[in-house]
Amino acid sequence: MVKINVIFHSIHGHIYKMAEAIAEGAREVEGAEVGIYQVPETMPKEVIEKMGAIDEKNFLPISL
Repeated sequence: MVKINVIFHSIHGHIYKMAEAIAEGAREVEGAEVGIYQVPETMPKEVIEKMGAIDEKNFLPISL
């Protein structure tokens, strides 16, 4: 078995879509255990809202 973690940062969701595509491909490998994690955002919520970025409720669990 091989473990693969896809770790990404995405504000508007574009990189999230790419990371999910990578994870989807990795899941096709027999015996692969795939995790996908978003790193924490460091910008203040007010700045993210002004940028029109995706709501944090649409984000995946954060890797700590």
